[in-house]
Amino acid sequence: MIPRAPLALGAAGLALATMAMAATAAEVKLKAAAFLPARAIIAQPFHRWIDEVNKQCAGKVNVTVVGPEAVPSLEQWNALKNGVVDMHYGPANYFRGAVPAGDVLSVARVETAEQRTNGAWAAINEEYNRKLNAQYMTYLLQGVRFHLYTTKPGADGKFEGFRLRSVPIYDAFFKSLGANPVRMAPPAVYTALERGAVDGYGWPLWGIQDFGWHKYTKVRHDPGFINAAVVILVNLDKWKGLTGEQRQCLTDMAVWVENEWPKWRAGEDAKQQAAQKEAGIEVVDLGADFARRAEDAYWADLEKGDPEFVRKVRPLLTR
Repeated sequence: MIPRAPLALGAAGLALATMAMAATAAEVKLKAAAFLPARAIIAQPFHRWIDEVNKQCAGKVNVTVVGPEAVPSLEQWNALKNGVVDMHYGPANYFRGAVPAGDVLSVARVETAEQRTNGAWAAINEEYNRKLNAQYMTYLLQGVRFHLYTTKPGADGKFEGFRLRSVPIYDAFFKSLGANPVRMAPPAVYTALERGAVDGYGWPLWGIQDFGWHKYTKVRHDPGFINAAVVILVNLDKWKGLTGEQRQCLTDMAVWVENEWPKWRAGEDAKQQAAQKEAGIEVVDLGADFARRAEDAYWADLEKGDPEFVRKVRPLLTR
């Protein structure tokens, strides 16, 4: 006869193991790819948000983040589309080939919280669903705008012959200023400034100290133009496979950060402005038309890619 005690213990152990498996199954683990390393100031708000997600959604969702050393920055959006990663934090202008007007967020003037309530969020989400196999959560860096930084003064806002490190979203604007846009990766800019190969660059208010560029920068030309918008996306197939409770927790956290964001931005703006002032960088205000020219040029460029969509969302994103 088999003793009853071991049977009872075995049943209890099986029950505990089953409960443990159920608890593990209840929490989905997601892998996110961020386009910049965690130390970069532009990546830090995302990591701050992920920390809060893992805290508030504990038992439902847990997110780990890899950077460009694991998945190259320009390949991350495609890795998301194909389900290689579950989430992605990166600029919408990186995947304009797939979503021609998906970067309308870069020229938004309306805060993200209002975009969710006025219909803009829903329209953009539908676009990402259809063309990128992605669920749009939200984006960070709204209101953190690009600036033109130079190693010498511009003449009354004219930059004839200046060689400026640029990216496609403001190439046309720099050309309209008389400058020559130059394409190079951020790590190459320091040496280019040191050697005088470029006379300046476009970059957000945040982060020039991360690369040491402040050592050669003499002037920041205000006002800022075009947002450094960085979207947070979830692979759509993965999103649909989540439970309603898991989806709701992630959505709640997106809404939370949209309401928190203006405070985060104000605090970091003050730090970055103070650091640039301490570095001896002069600020030259070229007037509201300076930013308007840049944004109008980019709106026109976006409209070429998808006129109907741009005409639909532009009134929702601007004032």
